Amino acid sequence: MANNQSYVYLHKVKPFKDVWRVHVKLLHSWTQNTSFGGETLECVLADETGAKIHASFKRTQMYHLQRNLPVGEWRFIQHFKVSASGGKYRPTPLPYKITFTSDTQITRSVFEDENPYLTLMSYEDIRKEDSDENVLIYIIGEVIDLGGIQTVQVHQKDRKRLHFRLRDTNGLDVACCLWGKYAEQFEYIIEDRSDEILICLIRFAKISFYKSDIQITNAFDASVVILNPTMKEAINFREKDDVQFRSIAEIVVEIEVQSCKIICSIESIDTDWGWFYFGCSGCNKRVTRIRRNDVPQNEKLVWRCEKCHSNVTKVEPKYKLHLNVEDDSGSCKLMMLDTVASTIIGSDVVQLWDGSYDEIEDLEVIPMPLESLVGKSFCFGISINSGNLDNGSNTFFISEVWTGDNLHKLESQSEPLSALETNSSTLSTGEVMLLKKNYEISSEGFTTPTVKRREEDAELKDITTTSKKFCIKPMKLEKTKFD
Repeated sequence: MANNQSYVYLHKVKPFKDVWRVHVKLLHSWTQNTSFGGETLECVLADETGAKIHASFKRTQMYHLQRNLPVGEWRFIQHFKVSASGGKYRPTPLPYKITFTSDTQITRSVFEDENPYLTLMSYEDIRKEDSDENVLIYIIGEVIDLGGIQTVQVHQKDRKRLHFRLRDTNGLDVACCLWGKYAEQFEYIIEDRSDEILICLIRFAKISFYKSDIQITNAFDASVVILNPTMKEAINFREKDDVQFRSIAEIVVEIEVQSCKIICSIESIDTDWGWFYFGCSGCNKRVTRIRRNDVPQNEKLVWRCEKCHSNVTKVEPKYKLHLNVEDDSGSCKLMMLDTVASTIIGSDVVQLWDGSYDEIEDLEVIPMPLESLVGKSFCFGISINSGNLDNGSNTFFISEVWTGDNLHKLESQSEPLSALETNSSTLSTGEVMLLKKNYEISSEGFTTPTVKRREEDAELKDITTTSKKFCIKPMKLEKTKFD
């Protein structure tokens, strides 16, 4: 470096003095206007170790510092105040922030790098009770369940809002809600309606809660949303997300948590588990009926939702099917939940439900649309989770399904289904989904991409058994038993 005067790493900076010298790169900046602080320019600085610190300077210093501290450039900064960092929107986990003063000096550095210093938070850590909701996070995932942009009233002003979910490479997903300009980034994508996969990176995102469920949202103007990012971490994510084909013989002996695809035929539906459950209308999680004696006939039934930690009266039936499936290498059981099931059945569960909240009496009778699945072949995206590895369960969770034209394309470009043996893992992901080139779009300047819109159910994989009553052209189903 041109200037070899000593400096300290950011984790060494403390409030007991002002004469510090650091070597940092500006990662991001945004303006903020509060009643107590007025207009300020906020920013996040990173050092060579990847440590980050929140920095702030007042309006009178904005022009000078913006000119001398461009985004992505390394600088030496010395003489600044250090104070405690608090509040609900801390952009870094460090307990301190720095404030520039009239004595602050900024000098150039010849050091260069392209490292964005992403500290991606895992979906498992987001769900942990001890995760700090006051610290903004970095999160990346595949966009699923992409809805439409809504205009809602907030403090008597119209604001745009967008709901979707992000899914990681292990099949875990989290709800997301973006507001204003961040929601507008998806307008071209929603209009285009392509089947391409869309990867979304949110920097400085806020962990919040909505209807007792974890939700990721933008932190006012501090966040950065990048669609189809091109940095190394995003490329690695996409490569991991391009899951491989496996045979049933391979997945039943798998020793690692992962997602994969299998091509198989449905041999029977295991009716021992019923074919639907009742879910809370607010969060979709399974509810338990509270049974009371001497309840008047016209009184509403009451259910317990453990997710919402409350008693509820509004519940809805949701598909939950246990399938016995088979390919040329072996057999296993798959569990398919509401959204995926609706896709291949062609009917919502309420269309096959007789409106009764009583339990099932004849497990061998199922509606005709369900019975018609038997004998059909599908390409299922499945998750191999810790329950399969630790507990020896051979029931795998279905996260998505390909059928119709997509399955025919797969068969025409590879071996026929009957010829697929245990070497089916050699099939490339591209034989099911042909991906076009993706373009990066950022809230700091963006172009037009396309998206793959897929659905996934809100119900967790560890739902326990249920049995309910049903109707609509019931038929006797001959069950197939597997050794």
